[in-house]
Amino acid sequence: MKLRSFMRKFGTDEACREHLESVRWPDGPVCDRCGSANASAPVAGRSGFHQCRPCGKQFSVTAGTPMHGTHLPLHVWYLAMYLILASSKGISAVKLGEHLGVQYRTAWHLGHRIRAMLAGGEKLPLSGVVEADESYIGGKAANLPKSAPRPEKRGRGTKKPMLFAAVERGGEARTLAIPSASAAALAPALWNWTGMGGAILVTDELPVYRWIGRKMQAHHAVNHGSKEYARSEGGLRVHTNTAEGFFGLFKRAIVGVWHQVSPKHLHRYASEHEFRWSSRQDDVSDRIARCLLGNAERLRLRELLA
Repeated sequence: MKLRSFMRKFGTDEACREHLESVRWPDGPVCDRCGSANASAPVAGRSGFHQCRPCGKQFSVTAGTPMHGTHLPLHVWYLAMYLILASSKGISAVKLGEHLGVQYRTAWHLGHRIRAMLAGGEKLPLSGVVEADESYIGGKAANLPKSAPRPEKRGRGTKKPMLFAAVERGGEARTLAIPSASAAALAPALWNWTGMGGAILVTDELPVYRWIGRKMQAHHAVNHGSKEYARSEGGLRVHTNTAEGFFGLFKRAIVGVWHQVSPKHLHRYASEHEFRWSSRQDDVSDRIARCLLGNAERLRLRELLA
């Protein structure tokens, strides 16, 4: 969907509310307190609000979501989702604020609330051929003068935050910020993402993957240490190029769009990239609908800054 078409369709709060209700309440209003469906009546004088007959609570379609209690108009939320999801690498909080006409702090908070919704969507198990890899996030220093402090070592063993990813060839991706590439960190995530091993696993030569691979349909590894990056084995192309491409795009987004990602919020930005990668074949309007279905609670600014 082009921006002009988007603005024509979602240029008013009423249009956005009707769309939000059709996505989140396809069978009618649902009370967020007691779960009663189609057991409410519109509240006079409060547009978009319903009163639940069984429990008496007044609620709207934004209840129980990061949009609850927002001071921003709904059409601003929709435009923010469009700007974040229409690009292959996202948008910075500075640019988001400029486009929306809000302060940087407001745009930064809004972006993280949308990321919470992206992370809370329904996720089916990965299947088929799944490539798993881990990467340190933080970039490298270049062209330093001789008097400058030397950068920390690169690769395994650094103090940089680590991100683990499993990427389904031709499909979706899953990410997790982890303290280290240990079995305790990698195994539960990978088994959970693949429905307890329902996939063919392809990795590099990290020893922990051999143990994890015993519970997968099959496990194949490429030995990067011996400069092996791809091979054919029984009709299967064994490589981790898909996972490396996933990380490459994420790192380019950090350098070119966000400029810096703190370890505290790494998982939030990774969730945005994961969502965008997994829905790359979808139109932006479908991405927005999928985002609106994400299960996430209200996220206050003080929680992000704590």
